[in-house]
Amino acid sequence: MSNECSAQSCDCDDKAGTCSEDASCSACGTSCGGDPAACAAAMWGQSFFQAMKAAQVEILKAKIQKAWGPKMDKAADAVLEAMGVKWQSMLAQAKAKADLVDKLQGLWQEGHK
Repeated sequence: MSNECSAQSCDCDDKAGTCSEDASCSACGTSCGGDPAACAAAMWGQSFFQAMKAAQVEILKAKIQKAWGPKMDKAADAVLEAMGVKWQSMLAQAKAKADLVDKLQGLWQEGHK
């Protein structure tokens, strides 16, 4: 196994393109040492676990929707309503602040005329 690497396969310690054994490969995140087979095996392993998690999430999403869907819909409605009120309040506060700035600017300009 060579310690040679390219800019695509691992993070190199120097401009000569040689990696230390503990350098982390930017492609697979391991210290593959620039070995493409080791790098590919590591990426396949990581992909397997990502796919397994994604499949589990999809299964759970369907089961959660079936078990708690109506309650979650009502909860979503309540959150949407409350956040709408909060959003309108934030807009009103921003307008009040802008109006105050405008009034103060008018007062200061009035004094200089």
